[in-house]
Amino acid sequence: MNKNKLLLSLVTFIISISFAGSAFSEMDNDSPDLGGGFIEPEAWKEGAEVTIPPYPQSDDLIKVEVDRVDMPFQFYLDKKNISSFVKNDLVRYSVVIESDSGAKNVLFEGIRCQTNQYKTYAYGTYDNKFTKARTSEWKRINDSGFMVHRYNFYKHYMCNDLRQPIPVSDILRKVRYPEDFQGTGELSD
Repeated sequence: MNKNKLLLSLVTFIISISFAGSAFSEMDNDSPDLGGGFIEPEAWKEGAEVTIPPYPQSDDLIKVEVDRVDMPFQFYLDKKNISSFVKNDLVRYSVVIESDSGAKNVLFEGIRCQTNQYKTYAYGTYDNKFTKARTSEWKRINDSGFMVHRYNFYKHYMCNDLRQPIPVSDILRKVRYPEDFQGTGELSD
């Protein structure tokens, strides 16, 4: 190989390495203009203002089927107090939990579909009012235990397969015409 070609190849190689090095260092600075950087998404904010609703009235309650036959409780949603905030990844609802003996617990809660979490905003009192929860933080939904309604609401009624909230009209339809949890189709009346 002649000396000129060798020199030209060496110079070309050195220039290409210096350009490549500067391009990689530019990409490492997280600059969105170069397409190589990562932009951290904004932290999730609940967004929708929390307003404690009126206490559920018995005429507004609709029974919700759960996929646990051994559950000693009946679950009822207040059809007048279900809110779906698709933009905020949030569904809020009032639920009445009634034991076989007739004792009731009433909760105002929220579910985040993307993260499989719930939050209790308020509890029902003996005088048929809501009282704000002292501490209200997002917690993981458990798929067993006495509060399994949250898992059922998340999985079967309030969130779709893409882990997004569904509209209130679809939630009410699913509650009125629940799934056959054994996998054979929907239950019929």
